[in-house]
Amino acid sequence: MISLRNIRKTYLSDNNLVEALKGVSLEIVEGEICGIIGFSGAGKSTLVRCMNLLELPTEGKVFVDNQELTALSSKELREARKNIGMIFQHFNLMKSKTVSKNIAYPLKGSGLNKEQIKKRVSELLNLVGLSEKANSYPAQLSGGQKQRVAIARALANSPKVLLCDEATSALDPQTTQSILNLLKDINKKLGLTIVIITHEMHVVKEICDNVAVMENGNIVEHSDLIKIFTKPKAKVTKDFIATIFQENKVYELLKKEYVIKDIRKDELLAKMVFIGQNTGQAFISNISRKFKIDASILFGNIEIVQNTPIGYLVVKLSGQIENILNVKKYLKENNVELEVISDGKCNNEYTTQCS
Repeated sequence: MISLRNIRKTYLSDNNLVEALKGVSLEIVEGEICGIIGFSGAGKSTLVRCMNLLELPTEGKVFVDNQELTALSSKELREARKNIGMIFQHFNLMKSKTVSKNIAYPLKGSGLNKEQIKKRVSELLNLVGLSEKANSYPAQLSGGQKQRVAIARALANSPKVLLCDEATSALDPQTTQSILNLLKDINKKLGLTIVIITHEMHVVKEICDNVAVMENGNIVEHSDLIKIFTKPKAKVTKDFIATIFQENKVYELLKKEYVIKDIRKDELLAKMVFIGQNTGQAFISNISRKFKIDASILFGNIEIVQNTPIGYLVVKLSGQIENILNVKKYLKENNVELEVISDGKCNNEYTTQCS
């Protein structure tokens, strides 16, 4: 549905060239919800604005629904943008117009008569759950209601793509969840392709099918959601996931002597990652009996990611090196990852052989 090919975007700032995007390529499949996550300045908002050419790429090509937007005339681009809806962090509603008129605004020049526009607005208000707010003004709405109006307005022309630029960043957690539920519902009902720009990993966890991770104007990792959570490769991805599982706090505790004392040469600390049904299996008991390993659970956590349980345990393993290596092999055969924790407490011999 969306294909970005070697997109570069360069700005001139204070007589200096700033590379916001450095040759980004990305494929987004029709009907999926794709998250693009990155810290401030990563280039994610610039990238999404290049998808509908609100930002004109310095180099590269943009395709939406097999149409090259970067090759269109201004008139052709205006027509093509009807297939691309967009919502923003601060809603961008017209304060002097009612909810109905805000939603109807994109339908000007659509060829629909007044009754048809009225019917379309009514359908959209019903879709976003705001039928009773038709004659209200933006100042009379909560933040969540304003974003629902913005979503309805973005859907007015029945687009095939919806771009969401930090659409929940200005909302409280409960309202954020309601907006994410609405977007998931719209995705299912309309088969809409949705792109979500965010710096919050819990947003990605709740709604996305695939995730692209950005850093310094590049996509450093792109994969399906479960793989991103269980086998992250880039450091920035691991940092984002740590905000969900609170791994950083766990590692800080592990460095304190009162938590773990005197790790012997035949011991190491490791993280076991479980996926799906594996979260309910007794692997700790099994490896203790099967490989004569003492396994102590130090910390643990389970999160539900798109209806899939993903959990991890931080454990202390004690036993012969050969047995611990066999433990790792056994766990891998059962789709459980064993990752040695590099915190300076485990023996170098284990780190070399087990990592």
